[in-house]
Amino acid sequence: MPATIRVANTIRRAGSSRKIWARMAGLAIAGSAALPLCNPATAQAAEARPHDATASIQSLLNNPVNGVVNLPSGTFTISPVLRLQGGEKIVGHNTTLQVAASSGDYQAVLTGASASTDLSGLTITGVTLDQNSQANPITNVQALYKGQPRFIILATKGTGISITNNKFLGINDVDTVVTGGATSQVTISGNSFSSLNTPMHDHSTVYTSGTGTTISGNTFTGSAMYDSAAIEVHGDNATVTGNKISGYFRGANIVSNDTSFTRNTITGAGSPVDLWSVVAPGLHNVTVTGNVLNINLSYWTWVITKMGLRVPPASETQQVITDTTSTYPLHSVTVSGNSK
Repeated sequence: MPATIRVANTIRRAGSSRKIWARMAGLAIAGSAALPLCNPATAQAAEARPHDATASIQSLLNNPVNGVVNLPSGTFTISPVLRLQGGEKIVGHNTTLQVAASSGDYQAVLTGASASTDLSGLTITGVTLDQNSQANPITNVQALYKGQPRFIILATKGTGISITNNKFLGINDVDTVVTGGATSQVTISGNSFSSLNTPMHDHSTVYTSGTGTTISGNTFTGSAMYDSAAIEVHGDNATVTGNKISGYFRGANIVSNDTSFTRNTITGAGSPVDLWSVVAPGLHNVTVTGNVLNINLSYWTWVITKMGLRVPPASETQQVITDTTSTYPLHSVTVSGNSK
């Protein structure tokens, strides 16, 4: 089923079996004594250190130079949560931020200081964010839906946010990149995502709300990710184009009006595109055109049967489906020119 969450009052959805969590703030920043990183302006000269660098990375984020944070070169162990006081430009220089082993559950790796923090102008580029899921196994799925969903990036408010050309590794969470209903003109482009889903739980790798979101040119690689979607869009006026998706049962959940889903390639899915109409007067002005929507039902039948679960009926395993939990009709939806 489509992955869902509730982020305070900024993301709202319905559904009895969907994710629900509300607590947004109040998590302390974990850290240790400051690592002697170089000055932000020449940060790329620093080397990796094996010990916890949370306090030092946080210090760089707290002190941008002319609005820019140049992260140092190397691999740095950090303990969530890193907090942003406002929009800034974060630039990686062969930088990997790796979540510390045994970090347990947490709100997000990187987010605003509070749910109301305006992150307008935030840019994150050239950074590898490693969730290190092998060293941080999920032990209790239900705990994820009680305010500790293990997001990597969470932006609840702001305009002109750009998350581009980053790598997301070792992903195992509720959602990975999340933007709330108080965001606009968000760009998520040119990133690569490598995801797991163990134990199986409801998941969307990119989950967006707000107005004017563009999701383009990303690569999503899952590992037999049943009950998962690579992309889920809410809000209004979203553009989803040129993405490559494999290893997910579902490529995309479309809940956003005035939205185009074009030139995407979804390989070996069980149900590539799900149209979900849960907000009055109903999902409208959506185009799903010119995509490759490839299905591998024999593979997913094997996966689902091995899990001891019910194989979905044929009506739920088409190139484009209307979600069975939709509560409103669809209006002005165009599905055409898609290939297998």
